[in-house]
Amino acid sequence: MNIWSWLSDTRRKEVLDMYRKHVERVHEVVIHAKDLIEALAKGDGYLVQDAWKKVFVSEKVADEIKRDILSQLTKGAFHPIDREEIIRLILTTDDVADYAKAWSRRAILYWPNKLPENISSKLFSMSLKVLEAMNLIKLSAEVLTKDPRKALELADKIEAIEEEVDDLRHELFKDILTFCDNAKPSSCILAKEIMDSIENAADRCENVGDLFRRLALLLI
Repeated sequence: MNIWSWLSDTRRKEVLDMYRKHVERVHEVVIHAKDLIEALAKGDGYLVQDAWKKVFVSEKVADEIKRDILSQLTKGAFHPIDREEIIRLILTTDDVADYAKAWSRRAILYWPNKLPENISSKLFSMSLKVLEAMNLIKLSAEVLTKDPRKALELADKIEAIEEEVDDLRHELFKDILTFCDNAKPSSCILAKEIMDSIENAADRCENVGDLFRRLALLLI
């Protein structure tokens, strides 16, 4: 028996509505985190600080919604295995926000220094790819029960985006290694950690896509 075979239509809608609210906030975190990388690349201190404030607030709201959903899941008649499946989806999605906040925190530490253009442009491209993946996650949450085959297609697209991020990271890593030949150790470390956090966010997006794929297959 799978999660959707015994959940009532009402309960199913409640669960997905709660999850969609969480996805919306995680999406906001990624938007602001992407904006922060763009501002850092431009050397705009005001926008760097403004984007960081927005990342911080949005991530806090996402956390609050996550905790509320987890609390709600303790109140219904959920089979432990199915509850675990839902919790995994929520926590993995929340990881995207955590890593977006992490790359933002490291970027704010880098300011007022300015990264070389070849590094900052690739970091921005990677962050933009994470946002593209989050756009697809939002859409997946909308179509999952209405059109599970569409959710499968979206999961494939999310996976493809993660592969693109891997390729960008490979090229960027070479640039960072060259940068590290002459940069201060702290600048070198921060550049790499920003890159790694963005890659980790993309990885979590792929994991969310895999979970949608699993749920969609149960609905077909």
